[in-house]
Amino acid sequence: MRIAVLTDIHAASEPLQLALTAARREGFDRMLILGDLLTYGVQPLETLELVQGAAARDGAILISGNHDMLYRGSTAADAYRADLPDWLRESVEWTDAHIPPGCMKAFDWRQSWTQGPLFAAHANPFDFGDWRYIRSEREAEEAAAMVAARGFLYGLFGHVHRHRRYDCRAATIFTLASLGQPRDDRDRMPKWAMIEIRGELVTIETRDIDFDPEDQMHAIRATTLSAPTQERLCRFFA
Repeated sequence: MRIAVLTDIHAASEPLQLALTAARREGFDRMLILGDLLTYGVQPLETLELVQGAAARDGAILISGNHDMLYRGSTAADAYRADLPDWLRESVEWTDAHIPPGCMKAFDWRQSWTQGPLFAAHANPFDFGDWRYIRSEREAEEAAAMVAARGFLYGLFGHVHRHRRYDCRAATIFTLASLGQPRDDRDRMPKWAMIEIRGELVTIETRDIDFDPEDQMHAIRATTLSAPTQERLCRFFA
């Protein structure tokens, strides 16, 4: 089985469109979107339209991330939003003002997805709402132990915006690079991934998106966001 995986789009519609086009050209059996559709980027409506199209055309499976939760309304979301730094809260509030009320509730959200030996979620294999990052060998070992306890050999996650593989004692952990807001100092290119499952073996190949970060920075600076927030958001593309 071949699974096209996209994650951490963060309202960057251009790399999302390029990734969808590339995935459809290459072909896949399933499409998986590992969450965080919005925040940081400034094309929320275009992003939501593309994701709606992927769900309808490709049967894309949507896994909820922490940023998706922010726009669906709940006590947990309100508490999470209240703890955000000012610049990030401003990005969330700007996004909220530029999308139709309740639109994020229309998607068929899941908390995780499994296929054969693979467990996939947005951030980690722990309970939904636990947004711990996997950014070190120690954190990967903890995640691998939970993946194994759930009965799987591989864990697949976004959230950290960095492509890494951790061959841990209990399981293998993959974290994926993002389509929006790159954070990997090794490689700032937006990426999506092709996962292949053959029996008990899972392999992953990343696919680069040829995207000019200046376009995203120009779009951010053209908004009504405050200058400090604009500069904070642009820093990820510089």
